[in-house]
Amino acid sequence: MSIKVMVLDSSTLMRKIMSHILRDIEGVEVFKTVSTETELFTELRKELPDLITIDIQDSSSVGLNLLSKLTHLYNVPVLLICSSTDGKETTLKALELGALDFISRPKDINKDWTLFSEALEKKIKAHFSVIKLAVKQVEQPIKVQQTFASPVDAIVIGASTGGPKAIIEVIKELPDKVGIPIFIVQHMPKGFTASFAKRLDTLSALKIVEAEDGERIYNDIVYLAPGGKHMVIENNKIRLTEDEKIHGVRPAVDYLFESAAEKYQNHLVGVVLTGMGNDGLKGSMAIKKAGGYMITQDQETCVIYGMPKNVEEKGFSDKVARLDEIGGILKHMIG
Repeated sequence: MSIKVMVLDSSTLMRKIMSHILRDIEGVEVFKTVSTETELFTELRKELPDLITIDIQDSSSVGLNLLSKLTHLYNVPVLLICSSTDGKETTLKALELGALDFISRPKDINKDWTLFSEALEKKIKAHFSVIKLAVKQVEQPIKVQQTFASPVDAIVIGASTGGPKAIIEVIKELPDKVGIPIFIVQHMPKGFTASFAKRLDTLSALKIVEAEDGERIYNDIVYLAPGGKHMVIENNKIRLTEDEKIHGVRPAVDYLFESAAEKYQNHLVGVVLTGMGNDGLKGSMAIKKAGGYMITQDQETCVIYGMPKNVEEKGFSDKVARLDEIGGILKHMIG
């Protein structure tokens, strides 16, 4: 069965380009192309597609109001087509409102046609594929603990698709004084993480920064890994690297979790939120082997139940919780 995709774009040229690209993707069908909000909702009242792509280059509230209305009325995934150089705040707000993910619009469609096509196909196929985890070498199951008696010295959080909204919900529940550092890896391109850190900082009582290489780690600060760089902990400092991507991403959750497990041992709490793929699995295993505690988001509240599912199925999750519970759980553990 084909994946039915509806395209919303005010540009006649871009609607044609999107239609052409989508038709070349095996297993994808161009359901409808529309140019206005009115057309969109008229068509949706007739029949729902499997996915909607929306060009959100409008930096005003128009695009956000449309998305808010759309996600409230219909349970249809929305993939944003956005600029790679501006409108980052609009894109982040759109993700908070429930957009599935985003893809950067090429500056020169003629020059970057193939790259854009491949990226679009990857996003669509990944969302609609059943991800089966294959681990070549599985160690003996680690007995998980249901309670955590050790004092918490640090928290690490990993997320991917659907992560910005989930991270905001978790972080905003925490007080301004937690007495420990918190580290976050969110799969996000270079340039977007600085804006995301600023956005988080305005919504949270805690101080939230985009991490810098070599900076000293302090309590009561949340460090967000920059797009395009892995974040690891060495002694009491943050080190950023451009080492090879793992799981096709940089930053990767595994790098952070493994280095944090080595540093904080049985005083570490890890959290794996919504996301695609198996990044965070090896890191969660490292946390469990060191005696730490793992929390995973439940299937019902995940946008994509991939990363937390893998951790849970391999026996490395101590607590499976709804998104709206995780912030309170962490608050209680560090209280």
